[in-house]
Amino acid sequence: MLTLTVDNKDFIDDIIITEDTILNIRLDNCNQDINIDVMDNMCLEVFEIDNNTSNKINYNLRSNSRVIVNKLARNNSDITKVDLGESASIKYYSNIMNYSNNEYRFRINHNASYSESDVVNHCVNFTDSEFKFIVDSNVEKTAIECFCNQDNKIIDMNGGKNYISPNLLVDNDLINANHSAYIGKFKKDVMFYLKSRGISEKECNMLLIKGFLLEKLNLDSSNEEEFINFINTNLG
Repeated sequence: MLTLTVDNKDFIDDIIITEDTILNIRLDNCNQDINIDVMDNMCLEVFEIDNNTSNKINYNLRSNSRVIVNKLARNNSDITKVDLGESASIKYYSNIMNYSNNEYRFRINHNASYSESDVVNHCVNFTDSEFKFIVDSNVEKTAIECFCNQDNKIIDMNGGKNYISPNLLVDNDLINANHSAYIGKFKKDVMFYLKSRGISEKECNMLLIKGFLLEKLNLDSSNEEEFINFINTNLG
């Protein structure tokens, strides 16, 4: 399997995946247009860590291609768009640590039949700033037997102004489509249980934040260490 790494030293424009690939993306304080084209029958696994970015990222999945995106970011206002061909599938797990006003937009287009999407967007808003998830899942009239799922959550730590718009734009009945949205704090019974074990409130929050941001990610040992270090560095 091919391994590629792109970061701020690279001018990223078009990335064309012609063999099974692991793609590491490391971007800091940048605003780029990035196009990732995944050819027929290819598998792509992405490990992305961003800091203060407002990129436009477009994924184009050709027939029977498979993509898994593991994304961790701080102060992110990216606009991500995914186009799915026939029998293509994507699992997109995005996790954001927010400290300023940001709006994250995501749109996935089921352009052909038998395509699948599982989109999970998690954010922890640490301040009283504004954070928005705008998430659109679109299924064309001719795209039958598709699976389309959204899971959007914002954990509010300090009276932030939080907003989720989970939109299902479906043109036919021959699909399985779901969405969910949650804005709130960590559950009181979980906090009570941890405190009853002698863990301080600060430590409880740290444990729950890390678990929330990492729970859906598919990480090997080296990536897990890097992702945890990024969380530890950016916890306010």
